[in-house]
Parts: sequence; structure tokens; C-alpha cells
Amino acid sequence: MTLSMARIFSILAIIAVLLLAANFVVGLTGGDFNAAARKKREAHNRLLELERQSRPSRNGISLDLEQARNDALAADAEFRDPRSRMSLHMLLGAASALVTVLVNSITITYFIGTSRWCKEVCETYGLSAELAERSARLKRSTFPWALAGISSVILVIGLGAAADPSGANWPRSAQFVMPHYVAAMMGIVIVLIAFFVQISRIAENYAVIEQILAEVERIRAAKGLPIEEPTTA
Repeated sequence: MTLSMARIFSILAIIAVLLLAANFVVGLTGGDFNAAARKKREAHNRLLELERQSRPSRNGISLDLEQARNDALAADAEFRDPRSRMSLHMLLGAASALVTVLVNSITITYFIGTSRWCKEVCETYGLSAELAERSARLKRSTFPWALAGISSVILVIGLGAAADPSGANWPRSAQFVMPHYVAAMMGIVIVLIAFFVQISRIAENYAVIEQILAEVERIRAAKGLPIEEPTTA
């Protein structure tokens, strides 16, 4: 089961990284969403201003009003394509973030369960406490990396929300585009390193469990007991 867990974790980690990388490319090639949103907002503000001015006096602004309406329509048309690409970027970002958090959370759950199993089996069969302590040390050294992967994704999402010109932070959204871009690059690297460390720790923990199982088998064979491997479930 433990070996299968290592393989499953590796596959899930690869999927998470591919999703993050794909979303990074989508965001990078999506165009200047802030510029399109700003142009649309300015065009509509101009149109609203002229419409207000047209009520008290209809002289001299009809051509300007018509031009403003055409500009607003043109800005809307130019905004649709970046809007659709950014919608894809946001949806893919949410999916990749959820998968990344899930994979890191699996590591935490796995080590909580297996380290407890190691301790209980060592106590039951009178095995060296060092075996259980090795599993506990692996758990303690892995948790910070899993949390780093989760925290990186949360930070990228937060900066992405701040860079969204259609959100509440639209007056300052353009200022967060570059931080979001840099954080996304660094986040992918951190997640990659975190996954690599977690995979290696799972492999090390598997070796500990194999050693415990071998000791249990030896003890049961010496006592003439049937060989039944303790479950890690």
C-alpha cells in the first residue's frame, strides 16, 4: 500500500505541476487585460459624462455623443477576447490551486497515519523506538515543505485577485500584475521542490515501514505465529 501511495502521489504531483504550468502560460499569453479593462471603463465614463451633459443642452455635443457611443462599443468588442482568456485563466487557476493544495494535504495526512502506525507496531512488538522516531522525524521534516507548497499557491491566488481589474481593487490592479507574475514563477519552483522533497520522504518512510514489517515477520516466525503483516490503513 505504501509503495502504491508513493506512485499515486508522484502522479498527482505531476498533474498539479502541469496544471500550474499550463495556467501560467494561459495567463502570460492572455494579453493586457488591465489595459483593455481601463480602456473600456474610460470609454463608458466618457459616454456617461456626455449623456449627462446632453440633457440640459442638446447643442454642440451630438457628434461627440455619437463618437463616444461608438468608442464604447469598440471598447466592449476589444474587451471580450481578453475577458474570455482571463476567465479561462481564473478557472484553470482555481482548479490547479485546489489540486496542488490537495496533493500537499495528502502528504500531511499520510505521515500522520503512518508515523502513528510505526509507533504502535514498535510498541506492540517491542521493536526499537528508533524506527518509530525515524518515521516521526521524516514527518516533521516534510510538513514545512507541504505547507510551503500550500502557502505559495495561496499567495499567488491573492496577488491574482489583487491584479484583477474587474474586482474591488481595480483602481490599483495594474500595480499587482508584475508581483503576481513573479510570484507565479517562484510559486511553481517552490511547489516543484516541495513535491520532490515529499516524494523522497515518502520513499524513506517506506523503507522504515519495510524494516518494521521485516522485524515483525521475524518475531512472529520465531514464536511460531502465522505471518500476518500489520496493516498501515
